[in-house]
Amino acid sequence: MKIQTKYFGEMEIDSESMITFPEGVLGLEEYKRYMLFQMPDNPKFYILQSPDEVHICFLLIKPWDFYSDYEMDVSDEELEAIHIDSIEKVAVFNIVSIKDEVSEWTANLLAPVIMNAETREGMQIVLREEKYNTKHRLFVKKEGDDAC
Repeated sequence: MKIQTKYFGEMEIDSESMITFPEGVLGLEEYKRYMLFQMPDNPKFYILQSPDEVHICFLLIKPWDFYSDYEMDVSDEELEAIHIDSIEKVAVFNIVSIKDEVSEWTANLLAPVIMNAETREGMQIVLREEKYNTKHRLFVKKEGDDAC
C-alpha cells in the first residue's frame, strides 16, 4: 500500500504494520490509523503518520532517551483498553513540539502515547503525575555554547 507522508513523500508500507488508535489521539479522535517510522538519520526520533491525512503527523521520542528519571503510573484499565497484559508488549513515546530553534523543542511528558507492540494498538493518555506538563525542553543550551 502506498501512502503520502508529510516529511518523506510517498512511501510503500505494509498495511499489516498499521497501528490502530481505537480512541484516536487527543484532539484528533477521528483519525484512528497511523504508521510509525524511525527517522532515517536519527534513531532517537520517530514519525507517527496518519495514512488518511498527510498533515496529521507527529514527531515522537522514547522518553527514557531524554529523561532517564521519567516515571508514569498507568491504570490496569487503561492498559487493558489496548490489550496490554505484560510489560514486554508496551512501547511508550512522547510527542515533540517543533520550533524554529532546536533549543526550543519540547516534549509532552504529561500525555504519553502508549502502544501494544504485539497487537499494534495505541492510545494517548493523560497522566495524573503533577510533576509533568506538556512542555519539557528536549535540549538544554549550556552557557557559552552555540550548539544544543
